[in-house]
Amino acid sequence: MTLLIDTNIIIRYLAGDHAEFLAKSTALFEQVEGGDTHIIILDSVVMEAFFVLTKFYQLPKAEVIDDLKTILAFEGVINDDKLQIIETLNLVLYKNIDFVDALLCVKSKLYGLELFSFDERLNKRCA
Repeated sequence: MTLLIDTNIIIRYLAGDHAEFLAKSTALFEQVEGGDTHIIILDSVVMEAFFVLTKFYQLPKAEVIDDLKTILAFEGVINDDKLQIIETLNLVLYKNIDFVDALLCVKSKLYGLELFSFDERLNKRCA
């Protein structure tokens, strides 16, 4: 069985602010890390986790991105698009653009699409 996980699983695991949920999420991610359990993490879930951890919990952006990339690299994360999400996180970190804009850049390059935006700064960053 493959699990589709919600943002709160990632938040509890990385924030560690709720003992019961931390234990459950840690147990899950230990199984996922070794490939004993398979999960899918939607790009929108990664985006929401990034936003909540950096804005609400005020954790450092680089730390959150590193943690999210570590989770995505676990053997049991079976997303077809996990490399795209990792590249999106890299753009967020190194080009200092928001998650959705970074995802647009990654997807436009991957699929050979011309990005159409009124945001000239985004157009330049994705070129």
